[in-house]
Amino acid sequence: SAGGDCARTTVEGLQALHSCIGPDDELWVYHNELGATFHPKFFYFRSDDGAVDIAIGSGNLTEGGLYTNYEASLAISLNEEADADAAVISQAKQTLDLWCDKGSGLALPVDEPLIEALQESGYIISELQSVRAMRSKVRRATTTGSRETMFAAVPIARPALPAKSPTALAAATMDGESETAIDLPADMAISGFAMTLQQTDVGVGQLSAGAARRSPEIFIPLKARDHAPEFWGWPGSFAADDDKPGKMDRRGVRMWLGTTTIDVNMMTWPDKHDFRLRSEALRSAGSIGDILRIEKADGAVGFDYMAYIIPQGTMEHEYYLTFCMNKAAGKSKKLWGYY
Repeated sequence: SAGGDCARTTVEGLQALHSCIGPDDELWVYHNELGATFHPKFFYFRSDDGAVDIAIGSGNLTEGGLYTNYEASLAISLNEEADADAAVISQAKQTLDLWCDKGSGLALPVDEPLIEALQESGYIISELQSVRAMRSKVRRATTTGSRETMFAAVPIARPALPAKSPTALAAATMDGESETAIDLPADMAISGFAMTLQQTDVGVGQLSAGAARRSPEIFIPLKARDHAPEFWGWPGSFAADDDKPGKMDRRGVRMWLGTTTIDVNMMTWPDKHDFRLRSEALRSAGSIGDILRIEKADGAVGFDYMAYIIPQGTMEHEYYLTFCMNKAAGKSKKLWGYY
């Protein structure tokens, strides 16, 4: 059973669970209108030989619950043939049956129509709505003023990335020297791009007196451009540069950044190994290690993309870093990905 409380269960999460069950299995959603939160983490596994494994704990089936939070769980192994275990197994089964009782009015069996109805009624939200809610929470936390820290900040080990799983919320662990790119599912609808910023993106070049500042350009790996060319309008929205053979430009791309709309020039040419976004506003907005996030927008609203700079140290940065699963070529520390 899954809960429908606290705006934590998402449409995509429930759909993913439903897709995993077999024809003889059941998935239920449980909710009490009086506000009592359905919060148990109870797992019951039975094998054909009568062996039963039960796990009970505090962690949700999320990255935080499974990997990065501080949680506690208890797992016990039982056997239906053992008299001492029979009572525990019976009580566990009765508890699960209680949470899957349609007659109680608190539980409903899950199918696609129910998922749609739950979303329409506001019981569950989309992943995008969840991200926006988290972003709003981050903004509130970061605008209420600084405070004196009382505890240590200790890095937390993140889960390893499953092979060829671009939608998994796991941090990238890239260790090759060559530029890599995890394949995207053919039917994946891409809504955004995320990339960590490096010195080449936010620096100004030589700092000595009289030295010219480097052009304000964000460097995106060619592999990233070619991985989802339609996201950038490549090559259809680009035009040849008459002053430089082979160079292609998409000029005057409108991006919403912060509270204003800026003009960005997209450019690429054969003798370079990257795809560039030229904009002083973008360069000035970020720092090394921050994440540049770009989402496509309806041009009818006055801009083509929405751009965000996500600072290090925020929950939002931690979230979007999980999508940066591809490493740039060579020794670059730049990571990028689509979602």
